[in-house]
Amino acid sequence: MKKILITGLLSLCLFALVPAAGCSRTPDLTKYVSEYRSDIFYGSSGDYSVFASCSQKEYPYQADGNAADMSDVFELALSTPNNTKTYIVQFTLGEKNYEGELSFDSVKMVHTWSQSIPAPQEKEIVFTFTDTESDDASVFSIQTESVKSDTTLSLSDLLKKVSAEEPDPFNELSDGNVFCAEIYVRLLYENNECYYYIGLTDRNGNTFAMLADAETGEVLATKQPKS
Repeated sequence: MKKILITGLLSLCLFALVPAAGCSRTPDLTKYVSEYRSDIFYGSSGDYSVFASCSQKEYPYQADGNAADMSDVFELALSTPNNTKTYIVQFTLGEKNYEGELSFDSVKMVHTWSQSIPAPQEKEIVFTFTDTESDDASVFSIQTESVKSDTTLSLSDLLKKVSAEEPDPFNELSDGNVFCAEIYVRLLYENNECYYYIGLTDRNGNTFAMLADAETGEVLATKQPKS
């Protein structure tokens, strides 16, 4: 009888553990990301420089606190000493060749191009530009390198670290294992250093912003939503 009672209690305890094992007390924050800039390629040659970024972005874009399906976006910006010219870019990722005509952004004062391309596996990319308005079809190439290092935090690790260091905004936006906001994560590159911008946008469009070290996840600055 005693053996039967112990066996019954053990079975009851194991049964009680099943729901706990299948549920998380905190939400999986990666599921609520609506923009993630994962890599940046940078290079320069003389007066010319290239800044290329790899991202996944919500489409169509809406800062409404609800994360939706994301699309791959590869964006390129060429800075030149003469902004009156038109350029065509060519480059190769894997075994696939890409080509396109750049548009001039009069606000940022750079020539830009974008296309839906998955984040490349390469650590270096060579971009070749052709000046379409030159009589001799002037061509120049710029080699770029990924600004990330082996110690740059992954998306999952970054969110774990910043949510542990700044728990209040995450807790306020959490309802059990549901996160009631969307998250924007952008890799930044400034003065040869990498950082992450993390923005938490609630259902009212209010954003709590953080700047974190890309390797340690240390939160360096925060910005409260406008009241």
